[in-house]
Amino acid sequence: MALQSTPELSKLFLAAGNDNNEAIRELLHRVVDLGIDFKTSENVSAQGQGMSSEREHVSFTAMPDSGISPDELVRAYEEIASKSSNWGSPNFLGFPDAGNNMAGLAAAVLTPLLNQNMANQDICSPEATFIEMETIHWLREALGYPVPDSYLAASGIGGILTLGGCLSNCIALVAAREKLFPSCGLHGLPILPSKIRVLVPAVIEHYSIRSAMGWLSLGEQNVIRVPVDNQFCMNQNALKRIIDEQRDQGNYILACVAYAGDSRSMRIDKLDSLAAILQKEDIWFHVDACHGSQLAFSNKHKHKLRGIEKADSITIDPHKVLALPYTCSFVLFKDPTAHAATATNSDLILNTQWSLGRVTPFIGSKAFDALKLWSVLKFLGKARLGQLIDERLDLTHTIQSEIEENCHDIVLMNDSDINSCMMAFIPQEVQEYCFQNKTRLSDSDLEKLNKLNCQIKEGIRKDGTFYVHGFPLKSCPQKQLVDADKPLYVLRTMNGNPASTIDNVRGLLNKIEQLGRDLFVQTEYQCMGTDAIQNRLQSVEEKLNAGLHRVFGSDPYVAVIYGSSALGNNALLSDIDLMVLAPAASTDRRKELESMFRAAMDAEGILIDAEVPFEKKLLVALPLAKRAAESGPPRDEAGRVLGIRKTPGYLASDEMLRRLVFNVLTSPNRVLSASAGGASTFRELEETAGRTLVELIRAVNPGRAETSDDFVALACSDGSRSGEEYLGYKMRANVLKKLAEIYRDVEDEDISP
Repeated sequence: MALQSTPELSKLFLAAGNDNNEAIRELLHRVVDLGIDFKTSENVSAQGQGMSSEREHVSFTAMPDSGISPDELVRAYEEIASKSSNWGSPNFLGFPDAGNNMAGLAAAVLTPLLNQNMANQDICSPEATFIEMETIHWLREALGYPVPDSYLAASGIGGILTLGGCLSNCIALVAAREKLFPSCGLHGLPILPSKIRVLVPAVIEHYSIRSAMGWLSLGEQNVIRVPVDNQFCMNQNALKRIIDEQRDQGNYILACVAYAGDSRSMRIDKLDSLAAILQKEDIWFHVDACHGSQLAFSNKHKHKLRGIEKADSITIDPHKVLALPYTCSFVLFKDPTAHAATATNSDLILNTQWSLGRVTPFIGSKAFDALKLWSVLKFLGKARLGQLIDERLDLTHTIQSEIEENCHDIVLMNDSDINSCMMAFIPQEVQEYCFQNKTRLSDSDLEKLNKLNCQIKEGIRKDGTFYVHGFPLKSCPQKQLVDADKPLYVLRTMNGNPASTIDNVRGLLNKIEQLGRDLFVQTEYQCMGTDAIQNRLQSVEEKLNAGLHRVFGSDPYVAVIYGSSALGNNALLSDIDLMVLAPAASTDRRKELESMFRAAMDAEGILIDAEVPFEKKLLVALPLAKRAAESGPPRDEAGRVLGIRKTPGYLASDEMLRRLVFNVLTSPNRVLSASAGGASTFRELEETAGRTLVELIRAVNPGRAETSDDFVALACSDGSRSGEEYLGYKMRANVLKKLAEIYRDVEDEDISP
């Protein structure tokens, strides 16, 4: 029925005896129906709607002066839903946060109607407090923490419900701080914050720990990253060494954080042996189990959490792993007195037996959100929850098998302890090239594949049928194809919706491969070929050599290949960067050279990079190259290097051409062909450019370029600009190696007699 608005303002609110209560009930029924219809939609979103991409700017209308009718309000909700993403869709496979648990949804509806403020016993029903405490009691029991037969106060429960994992982790560090420096919350830190450290595993660390250090004014830069192995577990020998080093430097270690299911690989660290090390060193041991806590309910998989009960604090996120509506997160403490040490005092929050507000840092008024998890634990029970987790992990293993056996263009990155599958689209012919030539993907290859995988993720988002997560993995465990220290953009499924089946996953995997192949064809990237003797680069270089001899005959020249194609170790080839230096650059010779180059590229189906106009950069007069080597990039009156402007006018300018020549002379390159004396002329230009670069960096950064590592870092960034925005260097290993060689060569010249 249509909902009628009323001019009597009081009748728009639920109240005893309100004759408009039935209209409000009808409104809520319609809203619940809308929510259920949205939540049960098969697709993730309407095409191109959900998971909104970045916008340059947004603008908003003025606040309405007069209100709207209930019908108009429902229509507004429908519009919002049509542009939202349904995380409860069985095709939503990027995160486990389905939010479709029946008991959790029921509690989420009831919670605001009960309207309990959990901060203060004076205004909150004690029953709500006891529900939260009982929920924490059950969680402690499941994770192996000690539980007494009864409690004397809320502060003795040893845990608290928070708004999310970030806040839970932050509160854990507050408790660690109070243990290391008792009463510092009252009196302040007795030492400089710069002397405090938190240890985290490298590569897989969650940003919340770094953020918490910033929020607590302990400094984000004081997070120390401990190396990890190829299973993303902390290197325990490195951990011991770092502890000793930090203490030798007079620093205090606030805590060491490990993961029971990190947000990327879903691996569980070796908690038991870590606990032994940290207990011996008297260091607070915090375990982020926001994902891994789900295993506590499974008899089959609980052993993977062995040692978690020895942690000083644990964070868990039921809204991630048990399909609860947001928000529902907890932080637990092995010793309840450590939690009580974070308490605050106020005459607005009564210091009574069952007040929770005193022991909930950062949170004042708080909803009765514990009811959601309590309802699920009560409704399902441990056995059925364990079955849910077991089925979730069974599906994960099926997904991994599906990728390895049937997805030829998708490479699985690692096994998982829980419910995550990391993968990357890598065309089968590229994989075969690497295997047959016993090589790994180059920096240039990875840049191309990272871009492809990012585009795949974005294409799936826009389509709206499926959703897959994507992110740059700082260190890749796929050692056959990628060096361990190279970043790779990976795609990830993290199943957590009981409605998702392997058929949903197969649909997503097919979409990834189809979209990846289409994008690969559109980019016109070329695989080098599987013949180790004659690959595509060698073939085109033979054509270029023959063409250069025809064009120049006996005239002096030197032809140089630069950029990624200079190295010859790529599996993928997009373009070939060629620069020819000659005493003069006549129009006729430029046209002849351009015609030859285009013919060679067309014959092999290779792209031509013309960001800097092709007719300017292919043939460069030697006098211009000499000026470029001697002057380096342009600087302003203060000596600061001017930025590279990506405008057509600037890219076509003589200034940009000189910058490009200087960059070629100071980056990896290879002489392809030269007349007599041409190669030595080019090497002399390289030496001049190298000295110019070192002098430039020293002038801009006086006293700072004392080692080759210092020099490389300063050459790649001025603090705010880097890469192509600064001196044009791409952050590739071979480029950094070349810069270090330049510095050492100039240093050797300076100290030689």
